[in-house]
Amino acid sequence: MKPLLILLNCVLVIPNLFMACGPVLYSNVGHNVPFFHEKGEVSGKISYVASDGGESASGIGIQGAYSVSDKVALISNFYSMKGDYSGDNEWEGNGSYVEIGGGLFGGGSTKKFLYDAFAGIGTGSIKNQSVTNTEFINVKFFKPFIQPSFGFSSRYFDIALTPRVAYLAYTSKDDFKFVQDGDQLDPIQYFNKNNKQFLFEPGITIRGGIPVVKLELQYSYSTLGEPLSDIR
Repeated sequence: MKPLLILLNCVLVIPNLFMACGPVLYSNVGHNVPFFHEKGEVSGKISYVASDGGESASGIGIQGAYSVSDKVALISNFYSMKGDYSGDNEWEGNGSYVEIGGGLFGGGSTKKFLYDAFAGIGTGSIKNQSVTNTEFINVKFFKPFIQPSFGFSSRYFDIALTPRVAYLAYTSKDDFKFVQDGDQLDPIQYFNKNNKQFLFEPGITIRGGIPVVKLELQYSYSTLGEPLSDIR
């Protein structure tokens, strides 16, 4: 059994699907890539998370993982983000997301080129409020996912590629009041187009440091787009 492995994830950049001047209906999250070698390893991360360099939203992320055997591991993630009025943005909002999963890990004989593959499910909620406090759009969603990762791991440096695939489904989408030019608008066009679909959310993870504490930088992307014209 190896000693506790703690990863300090100081900067986690998440290019999400925030509208520049409208409400937020979805954001992807970071990837939990522990790259374990054997049974009994633990990975814990505290992250600063940001979208558009923090201009759209920012917050914290907490990740944990544990290898229950020489091949099987469990992961868990929690994210909380908030966006305030700024510039041309006429909305503020906050959201949270939690997920759990499990899967397999391994590597070659040298344990330098590693892989892991997790499957799990997440659930999240996002609340939006206009600057005038007269409009709001609140959503809830769940997201099953499959997350394989592969890459190189050494005593002082790791790099991993993660071609994650997820399935997005909104469970609550009718808690809204959206008005334009005096008319009540219905965001149903957005949900008809973007609800219940598969997403490709790849990412890259780079970390370095001493064996028990490493600094990590991660970038992730999602193929989901939010058509602003559908709800404005």
